[in-house]
Amino acid sequence: MADKATESLSTADFLVEGMTCDGCASAVKRALAAIDGVESTQVNLSKNEVVVTYDPARAGVSSLQNAIRGAGYEVG
Repeated sequence: MADKATESLSTADFLVEGMTCDGCASAVKRALAAIDGVESTQVNLSKNEVVVTYDPARAGVSSLQNAIRGAGYEVG
């Protein structure tokens, strides 16, 4: 039987422009971690990709995008 908490999570993939190093990846991760409902964040620098697992009842895609922008990066 699947965990109900896992069943309610969603995943969003973003192309993020401007990330060039581990410091950039850390800044994006910190910005997203500050949002209530974000469970995990994975950054792939070589693909300029960020994958966020979150609870859609507590966080929305627009808030995730705004956090990335707030960290100083463009969301494609």
